[in-house]
Amino acid sequence: MSSSRRSRTSSRLAAAPPPTDEQMAELISKLQAVLPTRGGEANAKASSAEVLQEACRYIRRLHREADALSERLAELLLLQPSDLAINGADVPDLIRSLLM
Repeated sequence: MSSSRRSRTSSRLAAAPPPTDEQMAELISKLQAVLPTRGGEANAKASSAEVLQEACRYIRRLHREADALSERLAELLLLQPSDLAINGADVPDLIRSLLM
């Protein structure tokens, strides 16, 4: 991130008022709704800090998965067409291998 962009972002954040308790409760509720559950009611009883930590872990995991997919796709794009030798029946297997 460039320093000018960083300073604009930090100045906007500094000017914003802190979130209200109601806004924080709404954010936590929304996060709980979209995070993969680890056991139903356990997730509903989690503290705000636990929900935020789980959200951060989940986002980091998604970033790692996206990076891995990006690397795999880049590898495939570097292959020569003669290296691929794919027929129509192989396409689902190729897509599956990208996603795993």
